[in-house]
Amino acid sequence: MSIVSRSRRSCQKGFVLSASRFFLILSIFFVGFFVAVVFSLPQIAAQDNPRISKECLDCHDDVAASLAGTVHEINLEATDPAVWCTGCHPGAEKHMENPDENRPTNPSSTGPLMSAQICSGCHTNSHQQNMQEWNAHAENNVNCSSCHQMHSNPRPRLLKKSEPDLCTDCHPKTKGEFARSFRHPVFDGVMRCTECHFSLDQTNKLLGFRGVGEVCYTCHNEFQGPFPFEHQATVDYSTEEGGCLNCHEAHGSNVPRMLKQSYEPPHYALCSQCHVVPKHQMNSFHGSQWAGKPCNECHVDIHGSYSNRLFLTPALEAQGCNTLGCHSF
Repeated sequence: MSIVSRSRRSCQKGFVLSASRFFLILSIFFVGFFVAVVFSLPQIAAQDNPRISKECLDCHDDVAASLAGTVHEINLEATDPAVWCTGCHPGAEKHMENPDENRPTNPSSTGPLMSAQICSGCHTNSHQQNMQEWNAHAENNVNCSSCHQMHSNPRPRLLKKSEPDLCTDCHPKTKGEFARSFRHPVFDGVMRCTECHFSLDQTNKLLGFRGVGEVCYTCHNEFQGPFPFEHQATVDYSTEEGGCLNCHEAHGSNVPRMLKQSYEPPHYALCSQCHVVPKHQMNSFHGSQWAGKPCNECHVDIHGSYSNRLFLTPALEAQGCNTLGCHSF
């Protein structure tokens, strides 16, 4: 190798090492600068919040009165207030410099993502996080202010209306279901929509983090199990995610027990939609002695059984139902 080639290689190697050191030093500088800025922001913001809010309220004194008594009440006497004007309305500093040309941000006029980001400055619960991700409400351009009203609002959780009225404004079909004869008592003031529709995200098609069964078992835990012998209609871990809703309407029904179909003789449509057993009611016993009997006179544990795969009552053994080998107990 010539002297010129060795010299060129040495120069290239030295250049690479110098560039690496340069970028390392530059990275350390920016990391240090970022850390310094981040750690200094809360202190600066805490000092400026009362001053900024006071300047806002010099012109908008009616706003303070509209927030009095709510969780967003502004306390100008606090050194580090929990709520301040620019926490919800970014851009107020420029507005103070030129009020006519620079308007502060109004969360109610922003899209769902921006609105959720503004509110998440204080609200970091699962509902707030879901609104910033794949959410049915955000997909339909429903932002925080579509349901919540900050100013002049005495209602709990700062809702614009009472909960069922607020929800059914966008879900009128559901309001009609609650008018049926057998229903969940939501409009009677006994239940709230959010007791079932828990977090309103898209983890599950209807009910958020909790599946259909888990929601129902909150009140109807006597049907929860676990059972060694499960009725497949009740499970909600199938691809259909049906569970309880395979047999029951969620909001209201014209059939007792909020059933989807009639449970009346002679066909018992609710059960026969899944169970069509040849000769089940037509053999010498079922077609005469048991003709037209309700299904649950024999199949008593229809949500699941601890002892019988067909959910049969032990009382049938005394009636000789297993003598021909038809049933086992």
